[in-house]
Amino acid sequence: MKMLNKNKFLAVAVGFLLLLITLPGTGAAQESGVPWSQLNPDEQKVLKPFAQRWDQLPPNKQLRLKKGAKRWGQLSPQQRQNMQRRMKTWKQMTPEQRQQVRKKFNQFSKLPPEERQQLRRSRKWFNNLPPDKKRRLQKRWQNMPPEKRKQFLKNQQHRRQSLKKNFRKKMQNATPQQRRQFKRRMQNRRTP
Repeated sequence: MKMLNKNKFLAVAVGFLLLLITLPGTGAAQESGVPWSQLNPDEQKVLKPFAQRWDQLPPNKQLRLKKGAKRWGQLSPQQRQNMQRRMKTWKQMTPEQRQQVRKKFNQFSKLPPEERQQLRRSRKWFNNLPPDKKRRLQKRWQNMPPEKRKQFLKNQQHRRQSLKKNFRKKMQNATPQQRRQFKRRMQNRRTP
């Protein structure tokens, strides 16, 4: 009984994973799909919930599912656990909340790579804060009127641009030795 629930949960998690990692328009749909027999045993195990209706699925969906199963197989146990947690959260959302998440995801995916990277760094910074500080910041943000939020974000963007500009100027005027020292410091910061 416990194993059955685990398999169902895994199947739901895989479905969510596939939903999140596939974007409309990724890869062209092929005329013929992927026969079940061409899936490797690991992919068949992950996609088992689709086995009975595999032949009825559109070819492009079969390809997306196959790609998602391959990615699922490459995840570490910790990453799979995180994905299962996210799936649980996803299942508890209302359709409106899910639509909002999809909208935000599409907006994020359309951002330039530099901005996406900056958002990831900010999120990592936030996630590393102590819980009480996180709560205070969240409360402060939620209580902020929309126009103040916009102004805050605009100021942050201006500040980042200004810092970049100043940094470029400094690097142009730096000696090769100063550049090497800076590079070493940055590498040391990134190493855990």
